Amino acid sequence: MEKDGKALKVWAWIFIVLTIIAPLFAVGSIICSIKYKKYDEAKGSKLLMIAIIVGVTMFIINFLLLLGIR
Repeated sequence: MEKDGKALKVWAWIFIVLTIIAPLFAVGSIICSIKYKKYDEAKGSKLLMIAIIVGVTMFIINFLLLLGIR
């Protein structure tokens, strides 16, 4: 893997986009974001925050769909 963590950043964004389709990918985006923080603290923190927000939002939306509320 590259020393600057670019591959981790790309994979984190791929998982964030896939989280919209299936919330289970939120776990992958959070893991990649945490690992990316080792390379760039500021960008890694922002990426982690985005991953958590998208993951939680999609879990809530899918839960509401499961219950038939939405």
